[in-house]
Amino acid sequence: MPTGENSTAVIGRVAVIANDRAVLGVDPGSGRELWRVPSGEDDEVDVAGALIVHRRKTSTTDAVRFSVIDPANGRTLWQDGPVTKVQVTTDAVLTTGCGAGATCKITRKDLRTGKVGWSLRGDDVRLANAAVGVRRPSVPDTGQIFVSHRGDDRPLPPPEEGGPDRSGWYSVVVGRTLISTDHDPPSGDENCTVTVSAAEAGAARRAWTRKVYAGRNADGECEKRLAPSSTGLDLIGDGRRIAASTDTGRPQVFDLGSGRTVWRGDAPGVPIDGDGHTLLVRQHADTGALSLLDFVSGRVLWKAPDPGLPGESASWETAVTQRRVAVSGAEGDHPFVLVYDAATGRRLGRFPGWLQGLGNDWVAIGHDAKVNTLTLDFIRV
Repeated sequence: MPTGENSTAVIGRVAVIANDRAVLGVDPGSGRELWRVPSGEDDEVDVAGALIVHRRKTSTTDAVRFSVIDPANGRTLWQDGPVTKVQVTTDAVLTTGCGAGATCKITRKDLRTGKVGWSLRGDDVRLANAAVGVRRPSVPDTGQIFVSHRGDDRPLPPPEEGGPDRSGWYSVVVGRTLISTDHDPPSGDENCTVTVSAAEAGAARRAWTRKVYAGRNADGECEKRLAPSSTGLDLIGDGRRIAASTDTGRPQVFDLGSGRTVWRGDAPGVPIDGDGHTLLVRQHADTGALSLLDFVSGRVLWKAPDPGLPGESASWETAVTQRRVAVSGAEGDHPFVLVYDAATGRRLGRFPGWLQGLGNDWVAIGHDAKVNTLTLDFIRV
């Protein structure tokens, strides 16, 4: 599975490439186009296991239409809309439709067939808006979006009061625990505090509240996010545990199930990417040398020099898979991508252009070939 907020994903024997003109199915070996679906600037593509979901904003409203496509042949299996909102999981499409008087209904449909599983009032369903360790364009499991009745796929109703604050930045599900994160520090707080609250599904009160911390830029400013938006991640982690910083500026891994810190790093640094197996750390959130740490233990696996591109640059991208790590760099106005072997830290290549996707044995690089045209190189590494 590819990583990064990218335009390229390899699904089976097909590379799916999405841009503002089309979604393409391409043979990764030859580059031969296999199929094409028209696309627009605001369209989005979700990778849901062996299928993709192409979401399209309507021209006059914020409503969404979508198609479920088999990437093996480009065939549309079913489509629906307009609806107010769409959330895709590995086996379902959850649609929200709101009628007159702001009455909303949430419906679960089978991903492959479109068959309706259930349809409930919006007030009776609480859906998480994020999932730990799930990197766009990939989608979470359904169990990471809502807690269901045991032996059933219908969601438990939200508590009437208490529980995690729904006004937080992110809401996530870990097992049968509902988690909320608030990344806006309290007034007077200078520690980049992120407040994490938890409650068991069906409970009417919080189980615990803890503090973790966001990283800082080189100028001392709080980053607030625990994962850069360029990664395609909301929270770096493995589904249960997340990467964050300590109040002293060191990386840590925090367990959302127990509300406890698993480990703290020995040296200062800010987590900037990871795949649940390893954690990529930079000296500061926006600049500095790189280190790759073992996600389970915090042990430093290898280090690499500063790639020379600040994190706020539009060209800055990172990606981590089980076997490869890629980071953006630049010399003057010339961007490039560095690819490393995740196990050893050996640099496998330096490619001019912008990172468009990364897998365990490939990297996709975009570069300007002529005006208003982006050429994509698919490279085995």
